[in-house]
Formats: sequence, structure tokens, C-alpha cells
Amino acid sequence: MSLGLKLYFLRTRERQITQATMARELRVRQATISNLEQDISRPSLELLLALCRYFDVTPTWLLDDEGPLEPLASDRWSNRNGLTTTGQYLEVEARALHPLPGDRFLVAMLPGTPILDEDAARIRATDGEDLESKLEVEQQRRRRQNRELRRELERERTTKRLRRRGVSDVKAESMLREQGA
Repeated sequence: MSLGLKLYFLRTRERQITQATMARELRVRQATISNLEQDISRPSLELLLALCRYFDVTPTWLLDDEGPLEPLASDRWSNRNGLTTTGQYLEVEARALHPLPGDRFLVAMLPGTPILDEDAARIRATDGEDLESKLEVEQQRRRRQNRELRRELERERTTKRLRRRGVSDVKAESMLREQGA
């Protein structure tokens, strides 16, 4: 996914704000936000860090054109220093648990300790026998959802751009069909 499409997603889906509001809060021009979302320009390092803090995403996620469109817990700026993040689970052997006073345990995280996201942990907790194939199905489902969301966002972004240029909704829809969008 492009940087522009990710910014458009974060602005319209997560924050649900206008370009003007975002520009005012980041103290940049609205045209700067528009150019970033349309992939006409790239942010300066200073603006990139401001965008990461503003949307609570890491620069790695924001600049990764091949990654998912929706950030995971591990892609959040606020979790950037953690080895594991909120929403992840560790699968450890019983001997890795060390009892502490007050019904608490210390867990040894050794190299190779599986770190599972919520879906993988749920699948593993139910019947871990077929975990690999279930995880593959889940990954395929996520990729499909990501592709559908990307198409929806690109179509929406293009339609809004055409409207601003005075193209009617009917004509815009016809142009999008011709492009296969």
C-alpha cells in the first residue's frame, strides 16, 4: 500500500477528520496533506515523525508499501519500544513458569518462544493440532480483506478528486468502470 493511501485510510477511517483539520493540527498547509495522500510528494523527516505521532503508527509501517493497510498493535508508535505488544500471546512450556508470591508467575522468554497474535492464540487454544493450516487460512482472509479495503479506498479517493475537478458522479463512475477500479 502506498504512503498516500495509508494516510488517507488513517485520516478518513481512524480519525474521521478532514484534510483541513489534519493540516491545522499538524501546522502544515492543506495542500501538503492532499499531495501526500495523492502520492505526489513525500514527507520530510520532521513531518514523517509528526504523522507517526499523530496517527500512532511507526515509520516502518507507514513507509512499507507491501505491508497491510491497517496497522497491527505492533505497528503502533506507542508500542514501538516493546518486545511484544498488546494483543500478543506467548506460548511457553510449563517449566518456563516460575511462581511468585500472590498467585503470580514469571515467564522466561527464550529464543524461539512463539509469539502469537489474538487470532493465532484463539486457534491454538481451541485445538492446536491443525494450527499451521488454520493460520494460513486466516492470513489469506486478511490479505483478501486488505485488497478489498485498498480497492474501496482508491475508488473513494479517485472519486473525490474527480468531483473536485467538476466531474459529475455519473461521469466519474463511468471513468472508474473503464479503468477497472
